[in-house]
Order: sequence, then C-alpha cells, then structure tokens
Amino acid sequence: MTKPLVLALLPGLEGLLAAYELVYPPTDETRAAFLRDTAHRIEAAVGIGSNPMPDDLLAALTGLKLIAVFGAGYDGYDPAALKARGVALTNCPNINNEDVADVAMGLLISVARDIAKGDALVRAGDWRKGLVWPRSLKGRKLGIVGMGAIGAAIAARAAPFGLDIRWFGPRAKGDVPYPYEPDLAALAAWADILAVACRADASTEKLIDARIIDALGPEGILVNVSRGSVVDEDALIAALKARTLYGAGLDVFAEEPTPAARWAGVPNVTLTPHLAGGTRDSIIASGRLVAENLRRHFAGEPLATPVAA
Repeated sequence: MTKPLVLALLPGLEGLLAAYELVYPPTDETRAAFLRDTAHRIEAAVGIGSNPMPDDLLAALTGLKLIAVFGAGYDGYDPAALKARGVALTNCPNINNEDVADVAMGLLISVARDIAKGDALVRAGDWRKGLVWPRSLKGRKLGIVGMGAIGAAIAARAAPFGLDIRWFGPRAKGDVPYPYEPDLAALAAWADILAVACRADASTEKLIDARIIDALGPEGILVNVSRGSVVDEDALIAALKARTLYGAGLDVFAEEPTPAARWAGVPNVTLTPHLAGGTRDSIIASGRLVAENLRRHFAGEPLATPVAA
C-alpha cells in the first residue's frame, strides 16, 4: 500500500512518522522537478509554528489539507487564510507550558539576583567586582502579560517566592486568583518585573514598546518567553544601554538566531536560544500529538487539536 505523502519542514521525523513517505522542501536544483511531480500530491505538512513554509511553496501545494505544527505557537500561519483555502491547522497546546514557565522563572531569578553576571565575574577572576547588592525577590511586584497556560504556570511558581502578582490580558478571567489590570502601561508602572507570556499575533506585535519599557523604569526587569515579535527589541536594547531599564531575560528574539553582535555591550541580560519549550518530555509528547493529528486526518476522523480560525 502506498504511504501518504507528508512534507517535513524540519529534520529528524523519520522515526516518528514512519507510516508516511516524507518529502522535504526543494532546493534550487530540485525545485522544477518538485513542482512538476510532487507538490500537487502532498496532502499534509509538519513543521514549527514560528517558522512557516515560504508563501510560494504553500501556494504550490494545491492538494494540501493539513498543517500540523509542533508546540503551542502557530504565529507564522494565518488560520483564517488557511481555512479559506481548505487547509486545517493543528498545534500542540498545554504540553510545554510548565517547561516554558520554568525557564521564565530561571531568567527572572538570573537577572534579579545577578546570577549570570556573577558567573561571568568568577570566570574572569573578578569575584564581586562592580556588583551592587540587589533587592530580595520577596515582596517585589510581578506583572504577567498574558494569563494563559504559560502565564498561569509562571504565577504558580512566582507566588511561593513571595512576589506580589497582577496581570494584563485582553479580558478579565473569573478563575484567576490575582488582580487584573486592564491597562498595560499601568501594570508596567506598578511592576518591578514584567513577564511576557501572551500569544503572538498581529494584535500583540511590539506590544511591549518604548512606552511600556519606560513605564517599567530604571529598576525594572523584562522577561520574555512569548515571541520576539511581541517586544520592540530596538527600544529594549536602547533602554538597557541607557540604563533606563535595569535588565532583561530573553528566550525569544526578533530574529532567530539572534546575531551575537547585537548583544555586545548590552548590560544586565540573560539570553537563551529559544529553548524554553524544548525538553525531552515535551518534545516526545508533542511528537505523539502531531502523529495523532496526522493519523486522524488520513483516517477521516476529527482532528485532536484543531486551531480555530
């Protein structure tokens, strides 16, 4: 029996998707043959939501019916536009939210307690040179931008540290035990630390702009585990260099990989390479869910985790 054809937009899926014939995006040399012989036969694609297939490739897949993405985020795709051409989109929600929250707290603590800075001093033989004793975490005010699964997991971790928590989002939620602040600028002005965990889409692009960063102030800390598009990175770097913002912990960037030179001379930052959601446990679970969505599609069954358009 012929295996269904699936476009793999990332490597290493052969074991997970052994039930399918995997094809990969064409190179310049193979493009003509791919478009002539293969593109129209591809019914499903697997990739990462923040790194979508190019528009010209998407347009060439005239038989496409499903895009299954790893992870919860699907900001690289427009669900409504896909639905209009008969393509379903699935993601992997509520799998890595706890892992992302772990890294958010790690970044928060690293910046607030100078852990990365202290590590660099020890390695340079400078011990405590230039360190100014920081404030305790207990009693500091944490504003969370986005109280979805990740925001709630951050709050659950932050509360035992004695942080005072408030949050911002598009609407209040009755089941959230922390005060809701409908004005983001007011939340930033109140907070000592702002943790960004909202969904990335057109409505949140550069949500954290120069005005919000200025409101956070010279002793403020910004943590971002959402997407790089949510923060005005140029404004952030300018504020850090001008010391109008104390520090930042970032797992996501405007451009990924982010150029190392971009961060040269930027003080009080802890940077990680978009690793927050990537644990062995979450990757295995996401892989199983991607495979289940593919199985259901080809079996004609309702998808497990369709994204609403």
